[in-house]
Amino acid sequence: MTDTTLHELCKGFGALLSRSKQPIFIDEASKLNDRGNLPLHAACSFQASQEVIEALLKAYPGGASQPNNVGNLPIHQAAMWQAPVDTLEVLLSRYQEGATVRNQYGSLPLHMAASNQATPEAIKLLIEAYPDALHLQNDDGMTPLDLALADESASETVVALLEGRPPPPELSRRQKADKFLERADALERKLGGMRDVGGRQHRDLREAIQAVRRLADRFPHALYSAGIDPNELEIALSSNMADEGIPGSKGRPTDSEMVILDAVKKRSATSNVSGSNSMMIEPSSSMSGPRDRVEELLSSIVGLDHIKSQVRGLRRSTEISDLRESLIPSSSPQTRIAIATSLLPPALSDDASRPRSSHMVFIGNPGAGKTALARLLAKTYHELGILRKPKFLEVERMDLVGRTPQQTVAKTVEVLEEARGGILFIDEAYTLGMATKRTNAEAGVDAINELIRNIDAAGTTMEDDSFPLIIIAGFPQEMQNFLASQGPLRKRFSLSFEFPDYTCEELARIFIDLCHAKGFDLEEKLTVKVLSELLDRETTPEWRAERNGRVCELLLSGARTEVRRRIRASTFEEIEVDPQLILTSDVENVMIVEFK
Repeated sequence: MTDTTLHELCKGFGALLSRSKQPIFIDEASKLNDRGNLPLHAACSFQASQEVIEALLKAYPGGASQPNNVGNLPIHQAAMWQAPVDTLEVLLSRYQEGATVRNQYGSLPLHMAASNQATPEAIKLLIEAYPDALHLQNDDGMTPLDLALADESASETVVALLEGRPPPPELSRRQKADKFLERADALERKLGGMRDVGGRQHRDLREAIQAVRRLADRFPHALYSAGIDPNELEIALSSNMADEGIPGSKGRPTDSEMVILDAVKKRSATSNVSGSNSMMIEPSSSMSGPRDRVEELLSSIVGLDHIKSQVRGLRRSTEISDLRESLIPSSSPQTRIAIATSLLPPALSDDASRPRSSHMVFIGNPGAGKTALARLLAKTYHELGILRKPKFLEVERMDLVGRTPQQTVAKTVEVLEEARGGILFIDEAYTLGMATKRTNAEAGVDAINELIRNIDAAGTTMEDDSFPLIIIAGFPQEMQNFLASQGPLRKRFSLSFEFPDYTCEELARIFIDLCHAKGFDLEEKLTVKVLSELLDRETTPEWRAERNGRVCELLLSGARTEVRRRIRASTFEEIEVDPQLILTSDVENVMIVEFK
């Protein structure tokens, strides 16, 4: 058995929580994949939140104590993949003995955490659950402390906890920067010393460099965390390919090594600049290394973390598929494929095609970000190679429904053709089940049936990967009633996302981003906290739920009016007014007068 739908949804979480409300969820939560993993194992491997873990354990309480094929409990997976501390707490509350269980390699959860850069909070929790684990060895004769020291990236706090002594005082940001700088300098000296040394060290260096090149080929975005731009690295490496292939150049095998070492050196130099600055630079600044386009797009949307997690999970599945294709080219002989497949990890040896996102349902109140996120997904999925084009086409009932069934079919097909390669977003889709003054309800049903027919046709034609990704959206109650009455359509949309109403803090962040995008500056004391408190005091949850993100547009429009009013008043008082500066009093006036 390969991964089930629920295993895949565990890479995202938002859709999983929606699915947990369905009766089939209880049966799905107990199913194993071919590696012996429950959906609970998968969720722990993808840093699931406490809410997700509790939903899976509620559906299958025995999951916390069930090992997979290598003897890993869900808590082993959580410790290995740096799951939140809340997740570990939930797993231990359900199966306290899990902290004492060894996998087939003799590793306890504490071993897994110590060797995989777990946080001090996670290490402390596992020690409290099983203190004796500090002194126990795995099958390789390694204690948790040995594993942490071998990693060389473990923090002093983690090392202190594993040594059984009180952790040192927390470092200031400047002290942390100095520590990172010292580590970068030490690594550069070590690499520089190895560069001209023969024998085993030189072979190890070459193997490491080959690993970096494979990483750049298959998981290029992973280099961003090291401060290296994979595109620049590949260009630099490509320029040396010809030189290394020239006869007589055998004595120059270090050209590629120099390229990678220079990239590390360049990153270290950048760290030095930021570390020597008296004002610490935020991670989001230009000094934090090259930008990851996908993460940049996701960070442009406030909130909706459950959907961002789903996108990141789809990204991981896509990269695994790409890695499999790079290791086993489709043109290879069958015998070679069989041999190569047997050497691959299970995740890479499945006969799975490159993943493609399922059609989706977006449910939320007005202004909750449904359309904005759909636009972003078009760009993000194009960056991931899931969509051919970053195209986004938004339609509604009138774009799909004609006066006759023939016109409806023709209009629906025309819209699908126009959206090919991108995303088709059907707003207020529930209106397809309603009658209007111009057409009856059956006209909308004709459009629905044509959508279903085309979705099924595209699903049976594997080479047709240009069929648009369809998203249907609408308000909660209307969409729930519509989908309940449209069973065949609902089956084609396996992912359902609920858009919660924005909190006051999220609305404050959206307003600040909107002001900056429109070229306005904010008074220094007009912070997210101040704005959030004003919104909480001057508006009600019901009023905000009817508008959500549109609250920010109304607030900016009113604030601009206040700025113009101050400019007019300044002509009589001879006071200079900055036309691009919004004051706290401007915002307060708008809320008091206009927000009711």
